[in-house]
Amino acid sequence: MKNKRLLASVFSLMAVVSLSACSVKPTPRPVQKTATGQVIAKKTDGKQCVDNFELLKKLNYDSFLKFRNEFDVVNHSYDYYKSNEVLMENDPREQMTLTLNDKLNMICDRVKSETFNEIRKKMKTVSTI
Repeated sequence: MKNKRLLASVFSLMAVVSLSACSVKPTPRPVQKTATGQVIAKKTDGKQCVDNFELLKKLNYDSFLKFRNEFDVVNHSYDYYKSNEVLMENDPREQMTLTLNDKLNMICDRVKSETFNEIRKKMKTVSTI
């Protein structure tokens, strides 16, 4: 129950922070096609981060706990930001938004890397056969 709530808060934090960032015209993502020309649907970055986080929980629970604590720190900062957003001037608001977004992306990249390393460890056993 707590993990579902954590994942929901991480996903909602990612969505809100990325939506509240500076409004810059996004560059379109390249569309990936198969040999037959079918378009492959890509996951959003936020969804992929949550999926990697769930996979890491199954692969290495200690690493999962470490990253969950990092997400908790970002979530607490985000709660502070949301409760004081109306009191802030534009520059501090923008600074906090950018910082939270950067930290969230950094944690997601670390989770992705750790997940890859854990999968590689598991596949090393298979490759020795």
